[in-house]
Amino acid sequence: MFCRLLALTTFIITSVHAQEIRHVPLTLSKGGTPENPAVFDGKGMIIDLGIDVTTYDWQKDGEVWTSRGAFKDHPAVADVQRSALFIEEVPIRTVRDREAEKKSGVAGQVIYAAPAALKPGELGFTAEGAIYFRWPVGKKPGSARIFLPPANLASCVSIQCSNITVRNITAIHAANDGFNIHGARVGVRLEHVKAFSNGDEGISAHETVQMDVVDAEIAWNGSTAGGVADVNDSITTYTNCEVHHNLGAAFFLTGKSHRVTNCIIHHQAKDFEVREGAQFTQSGNEWRRE
Repeated sequence: MFCRLLALTTFIITSVHAQEIRHVPLTLSKGGTPENPAVFDGKGMIIDLGIDVTTYDWQKDGEVWTSRGAFKDHPAVADVQRSALFIEEVPIRTVRDREAEKKSGVAGQVIYAAPAALKPGELGFTAEGAIYFRWPVGKKPGSARIFLPPANLASCVSIQCSNITVRNITAIHAANDGFNIHGARVGVRLEHVKAFSNGDEGISAHETVQMDVVDAEIAWNGSTAGGVADVNDSITTYTNCEVHHNLGAAFFLTGKSHRVTNCIIHHQAKDFEVREGAQFTQSGNEWRRE
């Protein structure tokens, strides 16, 4: 058992073991009240859903490596928004050959970039579902670990309640989001959490979620949208966070209202992607360009 309810009257939830390493998703569905929110303190819990395939018998052609057939329960990923492979912390970008798809004349045809056409840090799939990739810059073939996200679209942490504070959890290698929040949730607060190397976003609020995130680190996530993606009619704030090395923008925001304050943003191709008329304010942020 990974967690227990300590006191219903105080709505305190805590992990049994400090520094716990967990390899299955965590779902939180017991909230409190606006005056007395539930608290889930992971006490350093690490949720790592990655599958280590480093020692798999890869076919090697220089810096392009190919699996010998499809991995079990890991079919080709047509949705190129998310990453299907990680080299250490680095997400590998899935690339389709849009020109070839167009020329095929077949509606819905999926054709991936050929192995020879891949840039460092990109991948594709064969017709049989085998995965091939070119090693990213800074990672030497044969000396870094290779991870698949889990089968299906599991997130590390799914928050399915209102009025809850979640703190001190590191979410790694989800196929979907590190922290995923859906529904009509209010009073959600994330404190001192880390979202690293997830297939889609590190943190993502949907529908009418109202959420505040404080002192979080969001990095190396594989979504081509952003390390954070808050959408639909969500209302969110991010304060004193560090966001870096995500495949997409630091923040992708299409929800109702968002505020980013006193955050550090670095090693990002784009800082903010704000769409669909979302109300957005930012202040006191620091950009590092090294």
